[in-house]
Amino acid sequence: MNRFFNRGRDNLSDAKPTSSPATPSASPVTGPARPIRLVYYDENERKFHMDPEAVATLQLVKEPIGVVSVCGRARQGKSFILNQLLGRSSGFQVAPTHRPCTKGLWLWSAPLKRTALDGTEYNLLLLDSEGIDAYDQTGTYSTQIFSLAVLLSSMFIYNQMGAIDESSLDRLSLVTQMTKHIRVRASGGRNTASELGQFSPIFVWLLRDFYLNLAEDNRRITPRDYLELALRPVEGSGRDIAAKNEIRDSVRALFPDRECFTLVRPLNKENDLQRLDQISLEKLRPEFRSGLDSLVKFVFERTRPKQVGATMMTGPVLVGITQSYLDALNHGAVPTISSSWQSVEEAECRRAYDSASEVYISSFDRSKPPEEVALREAHDEATRLSVAAFNTSAVGVGSARNKYEALLQKFLKKAFEDYKRSAFMEADLQCSSAIQSMEKRLRAACNASDARIDNVSKVIVE
Repeated sequence: MNRFFNRGRDNLSDAKPTSSPATPSASPVTGPARPIRLVYYDENERKFHMDPEAVATLQLVKEPIGVVSVCGRARQGKSFILNQLLGRSSGFQVAPTHRPCTKGLWLWSAPLKRTALDGTEYNLLLLDSEGIDAYDQTGTYSTQIFSLAVLLSSMFIYNQMGAIDESSLDRLSLVTQMTKHIRVRASGGRNTASELGQFSPIFVWLLRDFYLNLAEDNRRITPRDYLELALRPVEGSGRDIAAKNEIRDSVRALFPDRECFTLVRPLNKENDLQRLDQISLEKLRPEFRSGLDSLVKFVFERTRPKQVGATMMTGPVLVGITQSYLDALNHGAVPTISSSWQSVEEAECRRAYDSASEVYISSFDRSKPPEEVALREAHDEATRLSVAAFNTSAVGVGSARNKYEALLQKFLKKAFEDYKRSAFMEADLQCSSAIQSMEKRLRAACNASDARIDNVSKVIVE
């Protein structure tokens, strides 16, 4: 799978392992690397598309997937954070964001094998959101990309330079717009942020080049306390105050599980900041490295496979969910979370049923003699392989899976009865043909001019 990510570009440098102690061990991604786009917006067609290269990569990932998205304005260091999560001290950059093809969601690496604190094994997928600040006249594009990143993620990191102020909160007005662009279910009216919140990822507000001394009422506070203070309702009245509080209320409701991390300026020299990805961690300020270690540790400890209801996200599920959302957006409709996940669960279980049926047919040992015990042994082995194939590909534990499990059992029973009936009929025909052949030879031996009992006996023995 790494071959999709190891096709070098002329301006990419070889990756070097990071020395950060908080960086966990992961499957190595060697050689020149580059991100590949998952979703992009064609400005000529004015439609969203999935890149076939990313689709082909994700279709191979049958295990659970946890998605960590890094979102924020362009040229504010998202690539550095992504490279640290990937386990690199130097890495690669997405092409300049003014190019139309770079707007969208980008896979930053091949999936990384991880084990959650509860022992769950899954694949970590890093996702970069490009062009969030590239508003069209209505702001629709940014809201749609922002919404997609949130809905696909297990953890959503909002990368920002400086402190939280009214300007930065205004940029998160995208959160209030999400309720207009996404629905929880097909029936019912407009959703609230709190209804969407049950499907939302862990939200991490990452403040870069942070310079404030965190204190409140002459006591030190944590970055999380600082975030909660910033999200408190503003006192007063009027339209401006109401708009400010709507944003704050939406962030609190949409992201009930939230955290904040601050990173000081990594270097003092401005020229060095322009090539941060090429400077070893040892040369960065100790306070910065400490904050970075805490962030990376938090990400890997708290990330879990994405799940809605009983359906765990895998590579094929991620492809299906994303395509379902894009189909709705491209047709001017509002994507529906529950319907999208249900349709993907249905499609994946149907695909698992088709595959399991083929496995049964191809693995049934037709060399067995047409006897009940022998055929039953062949059936049991083919059934075992078929059910294993189904369980490998099927998703969820709900009605769709139950339906196709029942259909598979019916298919296996019918296929066995059909084959058994066919085998017995063929055996019967072979026996009848043998008896008729023996009868002819016996008659010929008995009617021969030199017929003798010995000659007749030889026909019977043969």
